[in-house]
Amino acid sequence: MPESVLYQACRLAADSGRPFHLQLTGGEPTLMPALIEKAARSARESGLCRTIGIQTNGSCLSPEMLKIFKTYDMQVGVSLDGGPDVHQAQRGKAAETLRGLQMLESAGIPFRVTTVVTRHNTAFLDRLALTLAGFSCARGIGLDLLVAKGRAAATAAADFPDSRSLADGSKAMAATLAAVNACRPRPIRLREKDLLMRAEKKPAFCHACRGESLAVHPDGRLFPCGQTLADDSFAAGTVWHPEPGALQRLGMSRPEQADCERCEIRDRCPGDCPGRLHYNRGARQTLVCDLYRALWKTSTENPPERRKT
Repeated sequence: MPESVLYQACRLAADSGRPFHLQLTGGEPTLMPALIEKAARSARESGLCRTIGIQTNGSCLSPEMLKIFKTYDMQVGVSLDGGPDVHQAQRGKAAETLRGLQMLESAGIPFRVTTVVTRHNTAFLDRLALTLAGFSCARGIGLDLLVAKGRAAATAAADFPDSRSLADGSKAMAATLAAVNACRPRPIRLREKDLLMRAEKKPAFCHACRGESLAVHPDGRLFPCGQTLADDSFAAGTVWHPEPGALQRLGMSRPEQADCERCEIRDRCPGDCPGRLHYNRGARQTLVCDLYRALWKTSTENPPERRKT
């Protein structure tokens, strides 16, 4: 991303006059530490940037990058799709990613893991919990169902998990994570479970549902969120000439085919990413229902154990 786009994007966010979160993602953002530092500094200097996050595959971390994480108090997310063998098969560079996690651990930098859930790793989600068990800096896991967009669209039919395997895999993961957390002074949180167990349901799944977020393409074009990036049907102008009204196009946060009225978790269900719902048409949309119901059943049947001290 050219610096001119970067600085204009930060100015655009600050011009709203409201506090904002800056999320840095890629490609692989850690390949350009100098640009990442400029983005973080510009956002902080606006006086309105409250938090900064970065999503990385962890394979290119360096002492310089770790210093930037600490200096700007960045929330670090690492893409990890399972244990070493599963991650290697699904994404590659498993050894490099695990080395990155070790670097974060040694530097005392908290991190969360994001896992893309597919047919190939649902049966091994419990191993992800075991992989993270020894990392004291691991703070959480987020499960992102596959999105049929870009390269994934060509193989989506073969790569989506089925309802049964997704339910079984998520239950096994939740149970394993509970056992792991019973031995940790600080638990590893499961994002989807936390969303379900929240006392009050949020009126919208995310800021994009309300037109309160924007994603910036390296060429300066704007889109409602990262899921819709580079999809011209969601184009919302540029950082120099934004079209705020176009950011309102993502309103759906419930699967079209879901029978929400009869669902046992209807009063707690957080809904789903509107971008994912847009691209995952038909029965694929209700996979999130299977995930939430499985986690709810596990939570109510097996209350969390008291952690050892």
